[in-house]
Amino acid sequence: MKKLFTILTVIALTTTVSYAQFSAKAGLNMANIVSNDNDSENGMKLGMIIGGNYAMELSDAMSLDVSLTFKQSGTKESDEETSGGVTMKSTQTIALNYLDVSPSLSFNVSDAMSLSVGPYVAFALSGNLKWEYSAEGNGVDESESDSEAIDFGDGDDDDGIKAMDFGLNIGASYSINDAMSVSAGYALGLTNLMYIDDDMKDAYDAMDEDLPSIKNSGIFLTFGYSFGGGY
Repeated sequence: MKKLFTILTVIALTTTVSYAQFSAKAGLNMANIVSNDNDSENGMKLGMIIGGNYAMELSDAMSLDVSLTFKQSGTKESDEETSGGVTMKSTQTIALNYLDVSPSLSFNVSDAMSLSVGPYVAFALSGNLKWEYSAEGNGVDESESDSEAIDFGDGDDDDGIKAMDFGLNIGASYSINDAMSVSAGYALGLTNLMYIDDDMKDAYDAMDEDLPSIKNSGIFLTFGYSFGGGY
């Protein structure tokens, strides 16, 4: 992935840019956190994407796009069971807010359609863990909820969730007209967000078990509006 960043930079510095255009974009991130824990039942969490994009045409068929966005990621896990006539429901939501930088190469497949691929680097701005519990039925009516901020870091004095994420974006865009476009794609997180120190590694090695892993993922849909450009 570091090589891909280098390639994109070299292209930007050595290729004659014939057209450049800025656009604002906003949309939906259907996020999730993928875990290697087979018992984990993480579900999709809806979030927002909002920011801007700068596109530089490198040739008639290819352009370099650089996006800077605020992106909401995370996951939501729900559970429900009934026992003795009492229905118990619990929900845990992890909300992660990032500043996302995404350079990508776009390839035109038609006058209106293009495909893109490139890395992303996301820096954590804030995070929150919220849980809710309720029990109803057979004379029982209870509910509880609580939330706490996530302290990002990589040591004993924080929650052990890394503050930086790295991954790959794959997408497609369709130009409605010269000013408006819609895009869709998939963000594949490559960074294990869980900080694992040497003591934890030794413990898992001793048990002959895989190290725990959690990674961001998301399907995104955005609408873009261009403010023009020039040759």
